[in-house]
Amino acid sequence: MRYKTVARDLAVLNDVPEGAYIVDVISGSPADTAGLKQGDIITKFDDIRLSGENAELSKIISKKKVGDTVSLTIWRDGKEKTVKLTLGNQGE
Repeated sequence: MRYKTVARDLAVLNDVPEGAYIVDVISGSPADTAGLKQGDIITKFDDIRLSGENAELSKIISKKKVGDTVSLTIWRDGKEKTVKLTLGNQGE
C-alpha cells in the first residue's frame, strides 16, 4: 500500500484525524486482504497513535517482522474500525 502522512495542521484543516492516509492498496497485498481501502486513514498501529513523534508509519513498521500480526485502527466515513493484518514483504 502507499500512504501519505496526515500531520496535525492538515488534519485540523480537513476535519480528519492524524495518521496515514491510504493513497493506494495493491490488489492481493496484506492490506487488501485485511480490507483496507483507498481513502482510509490509519490512526493507530498496535495501540500506538500515529501522531507527533510516532507520526511516521514506516518507522513503526520497521520494528516488526514479516509474518507479525498487527492491529490497525482505521478511520473510514467518520467512524473508527479495528482490523488485523499480517505483515508481508515490501513487494506484497
